[in-house]
Amino acid sequence: MAEKLEIRVALKQWVLNGNGSNLLQRVATVYINGREYRVSAPPEAAGDALDWVRHFTVRQLDGPNSEIEIHDAFGELALKAVKEELEKRKREAPRATGLHPDGIHCAAQICLKGHVLHCDGMPFDSKVYCTKCGAACIDECPRCTEPIRGAQKYRADDYLRPQHCHGCGRPYPWMEERLQTARELLYHDDKLTMDDRTKLWDDLQYVMSDPKGDLVPSKKKLIEIRLAKATGYVREIILDLVAKTAAEIVKG
Repeated sequence: MAEKLEIRVALKQWVLNGNGSNLLQRVATVYINGREYRVSAPPEAAGDALDWVRHFTVRQLDGPNSEIEIHDAFGELALKAVKEELEKRKREAPRATGLHPDGIHCAAQICLKGHVLHCDGMPFDSKVYCTKCGAACIDECPRCTEPIRGAQKYRADDYLRPQHCHGCGRPYPWMEERLQTARELLYHDDKLTMDDRTKLWDDLQYVMSDPKGDLVPSKKKLIEIRLAKATGYVREIILDLVAKTAAEIVKG
């Protein structure tokens, strides 16, 4: 039977600063069955260590003051272990510290309906439900797991709830639900042509996603004109949905 591997990872740093010298930046020390593997980033690397994973190197001691770079299976295993540990820390750190990994923003916790529970730098429990509507809460993008940005540090009063993930660009659940509702209403209204539906859908996405955009007044007018042919209740529901979504976004 194959020997079970015991792997332990000791992270040294997860935000790289670029040391301005020729010295490697130690990211972590990995112990595999007691043997030490040193995982480092290039001297010039700066920012989130996860962004530099493919440039990491693995070294072992080759004497009192020397190291050798290795490229064997254990080296690959050490790299994999460090990447997983960095990803785990990125997921868990915002909840424990209340701070976003970018070091500029606080972490945010928002329910699936869009109510903001935390955004001001206070630690929070990830397994809670919204006190306003009872919906489950998230603090990372459901698709790419990028932590949600809260307010900029020391500026919580200016926070506007984000509608799209800055990591993958996809809408968060609270925005996706509203967009999907609008789209289904459009595509089930037989009074609208396919061209009408397509143009309305494009305009609705623009207005609902960025109510402060430069073209919003013009887009709103086009929506009203194109909805003139829609069934009465569809027109009323969509216009109300657009107005309420814009108000929520601006209010935050």
